[in-house]
Amino acid sequence: MSETETYYDLAVKSAHAAGAILRKGAGLRHVNMQDSKDVKLKADVESEKLIRELLSPTGLPIVGEEEGGDESLPQSDELYWVVDPLDGTYNYLRGTPLCCVSIGLMRGWEPVLGVIYNFNNDETYSAMADGLLLINKEPIAPEWPENIDHASLVTGFPAGRDYSTEALTAFVTDIQRFQKIRMIGSAALAIAYVASGKADAYCEESIRLWDIAGGLALAKASGAHYSIKPSATPDKAFSCNIWITGRKEWLPA
Repeated sequence: MSETETYYDLAVKSAHAAGAILRKGAGLRHVNMQDSKDVKLKADVESEKLIRELLSPTGLPIVGEEEGGDESLPQSDELYWVVDPLDGTYNYLRGTPLCCVSIGLMRGWEPVLGVIYNFNNDETYSAMADGLLLINKEPIAPEWPENIDHASLVTGFPAGRDYSTEALTAFVTDIQRFQKIRMIGSAALAIAYVASGKADAYCEESIRLWDIAGGLALAKASGAHYSIKPSATPDKAFSCNIWITGRKEWLPA
């Protein structure tokens, strides 16, 4: 077994272990922090703590939503873990089953492997970037429509999004090319849905790296196309703008 395969197995086991705790839910919906656009629960903290413990024997740096990490890693050539212990926290708080555990292994801005575990329905999306996309260990070959006017786009408004008229006008101009627009409250699941052909495109601005890292390897393995750029938000570490599409020509110019 190669080193990458060993890391892959560990990522899957870690996601499942965290998901098992989140599925129980007892006491984990306690609100630790809440502001006008964001909410953090005890569940986020406990899940990340467990995942960090399980990944720490690898000796690789870890970037996580709750504890952060070295901000220089995306600009380096170093392998590092990126963890979202509970993507879709507000959905989890409200009992909406659109939330997951997301773990990615990255080198710079390039994905190496990724795991997204929807613990609500015990569905695991996983892939090594140069391998096959798997759902519950079964390979999946996605199908996307030929034409953008028959395609669906999943998007979202993260806590730090620019709501200026100029920014929203540009956003609407981009997304109106698609037949249907959906918002599900979990960036990681949105990417998993595009990678598996349940949706056709995903975009979001000022999203954090941990929200998308687990999904990038899935997208690459599935044959989807993506564009990811650091966002011009100086007070938000690991912030980026991203597009993922089933067809390359759907990416914005």
